[in-house]
Amino acid sequence: MLKSRDFGRAVAVRRWTTTAMECYKRGCNCEGCFYTDFFNNSSQKCQMKASVLELVRVLGKPDIEMQQIIADDM
Repeated sequence: MLKSRDFGRAVAVRRWTTTAMECYKRGCNCEGCFYTDFFNNSSQKCQMKASVLELVRVLGKPDIEMQQIIADDM
């Protein structure tokens, strides 16, 4: 089953992949992603954000520790 979203298409998801978890940790922000250069010179658009959102919807959040950033106000 194919679901259409404004930010891409996601097929039925089965499990969290390493790449999907990395995307989730970045907040689906493409900056710093391994695939950024590939999609910059392509007419295709990355579909990982749609996949990550579908994974969260179907399977829940991945079992990973998120890096916590604590800022000191000086």
